[in-house]
Amino acid sequence: MSRLPSIPLFILILCLIITTGCTSPADTIGATANNTPDGKQIMSAYQQSVSQPDITSDFIRMDTDIYNAGEVVEFVVTNNGLLPLTCSNTPPDFRVTFQAGNGRWATKMGPDVPVPGNISHLQKGESTRVYRFISTAWDAGRYRIVSDCGVERDFLIRVLPTPAPTATPCSVNNTADTTPWIKIDPIDDQYDARPFTIHGTTNLPVRQELQYTIFSALDKDQAASLEPLGSFTTFVEEGSCGTNTWNAMGEIQATGDFFIGISDTEKKATAIKRFSVYLS
Repeated sequence: MSRLPSIPLFILILCLIITTGCTSPADTIGATANNTPDGKQIMSAYQQSVSQPDITSDFIRMDTDIYNAGEVVEFVVTNNGLLPLTCSNTPPDFRVTFQAGNGRWATKMGPDVPVPGNISHLQKGESTRVYRFISTAWDAGRYRIVSDCGVERDFLIRVLPTPAPTATPCSVNNTADTTPWIKIDPIDDQYDARPFTIHGTTNLPVRQELQYTIFSALDKDQAASLEPLGSFTTFVEEGSCGTNTWNAMGEIQATGDFFIGISDTEKKATAIKRFSVYLS
């Protein structure tokens, strides 16, 4: 007469069966990024699989099937079958397609119609070299590696959201400076008979009227006194951290060295800067 195993022994056997069923590899997400040998290109930081076109997709070996845009995609083709793989080029090459909005596949990288070259064969257990390409500026979506050796593998590109820029706190000096001032930004060389714009900054209030004039460097008296001002008018525009902006437009029909002088209407703040005009 057969006897059932004792309860403790039965529980132990059941635990072993359950443990054995859980030893197959599971999809995992790693937290460590890999770098290519040059240390500049960013490899995928994730190890995760997606559904594939067919069983031969496993012939294309990748560290992951999900990449962030800008990461390097790396793979190798290995013949895991019993028969040789026929490749249309020597050495084998590849192209990348993507799934468009209508569900059709279009070429992303490589020729639309591969040009056959010298046929080569990948024997059982034999691998190609390691292929790498970078996914900078690629759109999010499903992509497919199409090997010359007749095997394909899909992978996903995702685009991470761009973090909102951090506001730069205003300098204490900027907000505490109450003495009126006007500054002129560096002026590039100009050319005759061509309109140009000169920029600058000020702590004067928004919509404050400014008067400016542009005159030849030969008029030394005007350069020294900033007179006569009021030839042209511009207004202060809103800036940031207590520093506002202004723009002055001009056009000179001659060549040589010139000055721009600018001031508020009460002449509490003035500025002057020299620049050159050349023959266009």
